[in-house]
Amino acid sequence: MPLKAIFERIRARARFSENERELHPSRAQDDGADTPTTSLTKPQEMPLQPSLNNQQDIVDTNGRDYRNKNNTTDHCKGKYSDYLPSAASHSSAISSRTQHLDFSLNALQALPGGYQQFDTEVRDQSQHGAGPFANASGFVINGQVNMVDIIQSNQLILQRLVEKGRPEAIQDSYYRKYPPRCSENTRVSLRNEVLRWRGNPNREQRLLWYMGTAGIGKSAIAQSIAEELEKTGHLGGTFFFSRPGQINDPATVIPTLAYQLAMRNNTYKQIISQRLIDDPLILSKNHSTQFNKLIVEPFQIIATTSDTSLQDPLLIILDGLDECKGTEEQCELVQLLLDHAERIKQFPLLWLIYSRPEWHFRTIVSDVDFSAACEKKEISVNDAEAQADARRLLEGELVKIRKQYEGFLPAGWPPRQNVDRLCKAASGHLGYVSFMTRFIGDKDIGDPEKQLRICNRIASGLGVDGGTHVNPLEALDRLYTRVLSDVPATVLPVTMQILSTNLNIFEGEVGLVQDQVDYLLLTQASYYGALKSLHSVLFVPPPSKASSEALQFYHASFTDFLRDPTRSGKFHISKGTENLDSAIRCIRWLGKHSNPSPNGQHYQLSV
Repeated sequence: MPLKAIFERIRARARFSENERELHPSRAQDDGADTPTTSLTKPQEMPLQPSLNNQQDIVDTNGRDYRNKNNTTDHCKGKYSDYLPSAASHSSAISSRTQHLDFSLNALQALPGGYQQFDTEVRDQSQHGAGPFANASGFVINGQVNMVDIIQSNQLILQRLVEKGRPEAIQDSYYRKYPPRCSENTRVSLRNEVLRWRGNPNREQRLLWYMGTAGIGKSAIAQSIAEELEKTGHLGGTFFFSRPGQINDPATVIPTLAYQLAMRNNTYKQIISQRLIDDPLILSKNHSTQFNKLIVEPFQIIATTSDTSLQDPLLIILDGLDECKGTEEQCELVQLLLDHAERIKQFPLLWLIYSRPEWHFRTIVSDVDFSAACEKKEISVNDAEAQADARRLLEGELVKIRKQYEGFLPAGWPPRQNVDRLCKAASGHLGYVSFMTRFIGDKDIGDPEKQLRICNRIASGLGVDGGTHVNPLEALDRLYTRVLSDVPATVLPVTMQILSTNLNIFEGEVGLVQDQVDYLLLTQASYYGALKSLHSVLFVPPPSKASSEALQFYHASFTDFLRDPTRSGKFHISKGTENLDSAIRCIRWLGKHSNPSPNGQHYQLSV
């Protein structure tokens, strides 16, 4: 008999029992006035209903007792009772009188799998003559009928996801109460590009990967897109990695995303709740298993049903993937997404990644077999749009500061030449502009005019004032220091030699990679190995183009950082760093390269 019919009969008997108690109150008291009975008038047609309290008597019409001493009929044991509050202590939360139950088809379909499995097993045993219910045609169930409160169960499961995840990584967490975000008129084309891609039903890729240099505002773009999609209901989840904030454990990524998805889709919540009850160790398994069990398979189930809630796909955003702990772990997460996007063409989720162009990411995307299901894009530092955005952001922030200090600043502040100088120094680097304007408008100092003069000193290439040591770019410098600190100590001397050579020897000239390798008397492998950690601040041509392309600094702020001892500290590179060593290398290099370079250029060397 179908499960719906079972509950219809239970409900009918519940109404009958209530009427019977009103006629015979003394007997109701003896039986337990608060316990609805389920003895039906036609017991021969009554299938079994499982109970979580394991206290029901199961007998057929001939009085045979089918209770098993080893609880073989308790098909829910180990699925619910071990992880939910006991019925005795939380009866109001996890049990209901049958007359208050929702017997709609949707409610029955939403029941945990344990009930449906139990009903199926009983019918199979009755029809096929196997098991403790073989050939049994009628049953009477005496005792209390309990239903698991699905909401209570889901709350417990969600709490487990919270404990295993990292809520601080979510875009609207308290930890991110002052997140970077784009102003209304900046990075418009980049943001619209993502929104159009998500809304395009004919998109060819389901994974979009943006790479950009350190500090140019990738997180601001990701935050703004997340907030926009949250408003329209198309955000699936976010994870903002942060190494300084120690939000970088790869084991927390999938539970955090699963929690957010569960909060946005009730069907998905029911599926993963049941899975985590059936197998409490899922969250202790490897990343691949978690990804499949908690993300891929549940949404495949949803996609194959008549559920229309996810016809328009949700977007999941991973920002700062390069700050995830461990290079191998970063690559594993990327590979999981690539394999999934390649294997399953139609899926209710889309993925968006923001990261720096680290060498291991470059290796993945440059592979000839790189997945066609992923589109890789570069965020340019100094293209025309970035330059215009930088000026727009700078001028807009200075207008706000002028209004805040109206009456305290001279007429015509800020001077036009100062604004132009800052824009030129920023060269499209929105992070640079953001750090500068934050410094100028610092309310604790309360002197924008003085702060602007300090910024102009930096922008003019004069460096930090040695007397005050006040640094408007302190946040950017911390980022550059962290990048250089990631270089292994064993190769750091070679790394600094390469940087020094580019700043002092090939300054103003096109220093082809192979020429630098020869000049420094290095092998190509050692040269590239020394630059592995600097791909977020340097453009490093692939080895196949070492003889035709040059090493390039993405932004002048990094070279300014290296030249200023106040800003760079132990990573400082002065013009006298090379001295005699440079002269010796130069003589050897000239001896080897007495002819012009392959592109016909001669080098003016500074020794």
